[in-house]
Amino acid sequence: MKWIWGSLFLLGCSPEYGVSPSDGIPKFFVDTGTYETTTPTIPTRELTPPDDVDFAPRILVEPLDYDFGELLINCHDEYDLTISSVGTAPLIIDDLLYLNTPELSMDTTVNLPLTLAPGEQLIITFSYDEEDLHTDVGTLYIFSNAEGKHEQKAIHEGVGIPHGTHTDVFEQEEIRKSDILFIIDNSCSMSQEQDLMSENMETFVEKLVLSEVDFQAAVITTDDITPIGGVMYGDDFDVVSQLASAVDVGNGGNSIEKGQEKAMEAIDLLGPLSPGKFVREDAFLSIVVVSDEDDASPLTEVEYYDFFMSIKDPDMFAWHSVVATGILPTDPAICNPSATGFRYMDQSFYTYGVVLDICGDWGESLTVLAESSYRIEDTYPLTRDAISTSIKVSVDGVELTEGWVYNDISNVVYLEDRTLITGDELFQITYDYIEECDE
Repeated sequence: MKWIWGSLFLLGCSPEYGVSPSDGIPKFFVDTGTYETTTPTIPTRELTPPDDVDFAPRILVEPLDYDFGELLINCHDEYDLTISSVGTAPLIIDDLLYLNTPELSMDTTVNLPLTLAPGEQLIITFSYDEEDLHTDVGTLYIFSNAEGKHEQKAIHEGVGIPHGTHTDVFEQEEIRKSDILFIIDNSCSMSQEQDLMSENMETFVEKLVLSEVDFQAAVITTDDITPIGGVMYGDDFDVVSQLASAVDVGNGGNSIEKGQEKAMEAIDLLGPLSPGKFVREDAFLSIVVVSDEDDASPLTEVEYYDFFMSIKDPDMFAWHSVVATGILPTDPAICNPSATGFRYMDQSFYTYGVVLDICGDWGESLTVLAESSYRIEDTYPLTRDAISTSIKVSVDGVELTEGWVYNDISNVVYLEDRTLITGDELFQITYDYIEECDE
């Protein structure tokens, strides 16, 4: 290039850009001349792998063994298995074979055959939903083109364990003092029911007397709070005839029955059967309504419940309902109720009272009412959610194999046969309970 520069200078050509003598700094210039140029040659070489590099598919399975450990019954757990292509050639998974017990499952669907490029991974999720106390095992067989490992297997296992065990202890506190208030529907459709009740009243009294219950009774109607026959006492020699006569109240009453309202008015502080007049502080209070129609009282069942609880503690009060329960009568000519007693039954539910069908056997019904008119505990709410198949009930260390039933909705054990206990016993319920599953 030096000779070109010199030639241009000698010829007196004026370049568009030259060297400025003022600063001595060379600057780019543009010339219109034609010059021959050559492209430099970049040397190349064929790459060859080192002697220690082997192009082959390889597989890595993690973990090969997985232990779910102990899992509570009805609980869930899961884990991820990773299959990695760690070779220098594509890994082809030809088949997956999963052998397992029912509680284990493979949740991920894989379309086979599957090719994993070097560095790629396949993640498979397995679930464990325990249902029993047995050991569960799952084995995944992996078939691929992996060098030296065409067949791999991954094993996982777990075992079910029961939930906790607990014993609720109930000390029977016998209260054989009872105040019993009958509320009889006196509408025009109640003649037959009143007659049947009156005829079987001896059964009711006899059961109380044999149980040595200190009881007193009063009878009002669904439209009048005046006690019919006054207060009747269990130690009166003619109490059977008194009660039999009192419950036969006639059928000339109001057709709008208000059983709950009249009960409240009767035992209110200003009522004729108020505390101090009829309701005794240390006696169990039973209110028994007998009606072939539903209640038409103005307040809600909860409002009446709140009132009753202001008079007696919850464990000293029960509302019993002898009403139409929705069961079709076997003989409509003898018993044909007008309407189901839903509101009355609700109050019985709130207070753990009994519900009896008005078309049922009056001898049996009055026996049940007598047994339910004094306190021998027959309702046992459990403190934890019980596994029903594990419940064992015992009285004074002796297991009861019958005579009780468990309600899984309310988590309560009910004693069906109250004759199994007489009071002052130690009542125990042992059961497995459901613990919270780990997140």
